[in-house]
Amino acid sequence: MEKIPFVLGGNLQGGELVVAYPYDMVRSMWKTQDYTPTPDDHVFRWLAYSYASTHRLMTDARRRACHTEDFQKEDGTVNGASWHTVAGSINDFSYLHTNCFELSIYVGCDKYPHESELPEEWENNRESLIVFMEQVHRGIKGIVKDVHGKGIPNAVISVEGVNHDIRTGKKPKTAVQINRFMTRTTTFLSTPLPLFTSFKVLRK
Repeated sequence: MEKIPFVLGGNLQGGELVVAYPYDMVRSMWKTQDYTPTPDDHVFRWLAYSYASTHRLMTDARRRACHTEDFQKEDGTVNGASWHTVAGSINDFSYLHTNCFELSIYVGCDKYPHESELPEEWENNRESLIVFMEQVHRGIKGIVKDVHGKGIPNAVISVEGVNHDIRTGKKPKTAVQINRFMTRTTTFLSTPLPLFTSFKVLRK
């Protein structure tokens, strides 16, 4: 995860029908559940909804809840920490220490479905998986190079109003291309700074 600049990730799990987005751990040691948003909360909520809304069951008002909580009423999405806090989750690690935006996708009520049920589970999730992967094209794509055409390692990509930066790779092969998720309502302007170490992205 730290060596290869992944952009989007989804870990598939069972036992529920919901898409959980970070943060997964509450900030207060006295709470076990509390909505804990990242600086990119609007992006994560969109990514989660893009999967849930195209799933055959997650947002179906006619379906029964898997267990005690009915996530259908929340559009099939939930902030991880507001559901149940998890310390050191891959979602939180990816967001804090890499360029990857990762979510936990709970694809079915049955944690261990029988082999005979797998074709139906595939159909339930097929369109959602495709739509989710397509979201990788949302936001900024760019090439970060110096005046000689060489990639700039560790170039900082900042979005005004969002307290979370991403960086280009540390090695020449990964130091050129960048992807930065933003919503459609966002516009940007790139401004080179001294020594070519960073540029700023402005949004409405």
